[in-house]
Amino acid sequence: MTNRTDMVSPDALVLTHALEKLRARDGLTHSRLENSRSVEAAPLLGLAAVRRYAAVHGTELPQAALDVIKECVRENLRGSQCIVADAVLGLGIFSETYTRNSIEARVVSALHSGLLGRRRSVLLSNWRQLNEALGLTPVEPPSDRALRGTIEREVLRELARQLIRREEYSLGSKSAVIPYVAENSSRKTPMSRPGQVIVVGGAVMDVTFHTKDVPPRGTSTEAYAFGRAPGGKGLWQAVAAARLGLDVALVAAVAEDQFGREIVDFLKDEGVDTSLLKVVSDAHTPFTGVIEFEMGDSIAINWPNRSEVHLDIRDVDRLGQHFAACDAVLLTFEIPRETLEYALALINGVADPPPIAIVTPGQPYPETRISGQALSQIDYLVAQPWELGRYGPPDRQFDVDATARQLLAYGVETLCVLAPSGGCNIYSETPLGTFTVPTFPSAYLEWSTARDAYCAALAAKLIDSGRKFSEDVALWASTAMSAAIADHPLPNPLPDRRRVEQLLERSRFKVNSRTAQLSDAAEAYSDQGQPSFPH
Repeated sequence: MTNRTDMVSPDALVLTHALEKLRARDGLTHSRLENSRSVEAAPLLGLAAVRRYAAVHGTELPQAALDVIKECVRENLRGSQCIVADAVLGLGIFSETYTRNSIEARVVSALHSGLLGRRRSVLLSNWRQLNEALGLTPVEPPSDRALRGTIEREVLRELARQLIRREEYSLGSKSAVIPYVAENSSRKTPMSRPGQVIVVGGAVMDVTFHTKDVPPRGTSTEAYAFGRAPGGKGLWQAVAAARLGLDVALVAAVAEDQFGREIVDFLKDEGVDTSLLKVVSDAHTPFTGVIEFEMGDSIAINWPNRSEVHLDIRDVDRLGQHFAACDAVLLTFEIPRETLEYALALINGVADPPPIAIVTPGQPYPETRISGQALSQIDYLVAQPWELGRYGPPDRQFDVDATARQLLAYGVETLCVLAPSGGCNIYSETPLGTFTVPTFPSAYLEWSTARDAYCAALAAKLIDSGRKFSEDVALWASTAMSAAIADHPLPNPLPDRRRVEQLLERSRFKVNSRTAQLSDAAEAYSDQGQPSFPH
């Protein structure tokens, strides 16, 4: 993951990077935004606020992007920030104001010169006059080094933040409706009421070393990049759900130290409700060390610090009314086994029907497994094959199909086994039986957040469909996972609904039913009697 010690949201980081690229040369101009080959322009043109503005005012996206950015600079940046943004991006927003306040024409013209260096020079040499022209209290001008090194980035970062805030509402277009899918699409749009989701899991800090290979024992190698950012399956599933438009709260234990505060700020920035977090004083934030390779595949070592930072049964017991009010609960094995089992029992009894229970069995509990009663309370178990080793038939070499049948016999309603290459195999006690969901090819092999995207998308689509599981629900969740893999290079690869629908619209995939295989296998398995429940 990208280094994010300043805790700017991943979306704002993408926009900041785009603005930094587009400030070069002649700045942020219509022609540069219009250039379809410009990778830098894509994040700006893709903003919902820009698309709303274009729809309401009947303008092309490049012009709409310019208008929205100018409005944002004029109305949302404070003090000299607006002057810096205007000059650095070459927008010319305040040209008339400068002229009315006796700023020389050559200065006004130079502020949107075709050379960034020229714009910077004129900005600094006329700093006091420009501030006075806008009615601001003059301050000492910064140095050229300060402007280039810190001020510009801070201003563009704040501009990016303000643009993100306009994702929900944009001036003059609050009533505009932007559909998620094409007009000729037969797929259903999301429900008008956002789904209510609670995630129970872990929130840690990740440190990631990007390298080409792992050195042999006793030797060392250099990483070509390094990053530190919030992590944890629970955290990323909550963020993934928020990006899909769900109302989501995270239940996790967080240390009250510097890193814990960064985690909380990050969640708030991503739109996740943090009111159910357990904040532990005088504790150290758990860490995960990640070694990530060029194609996104990785290995990790966890330091969960369970002695200081963990959720216990008492923490979960107080959540009954919150569980009763939500549509789905996502749980991970990051919490203690007894806490997970208690949570499943609580969820199963709070309402009729109870919230949908989606469980991720990672990291598998060492030398133990959850009880048969707990398994029977799981609606959807989303697993990688290696995580299921303890749940297969005893005294037999591990086999995914046999293990799946065993889990269904325990009472798991549906098992989603994610394939290493993408896609998944579904084993279900519903009339659908067993079927395969295809994959979307990608050069990347990233898995750390792809499953989190799958779980959140599964919850979102089940809520949309009134809890009814179908091939389309499974395909939509798998598409969200594929989108996260394909977008791995982005600071936040977790997709929103529009991204999932775009990828799905371009595909011609259909799920492949394997129901006969399941019934045949289940019939053969019934001859062996019911499996003994794990304890």
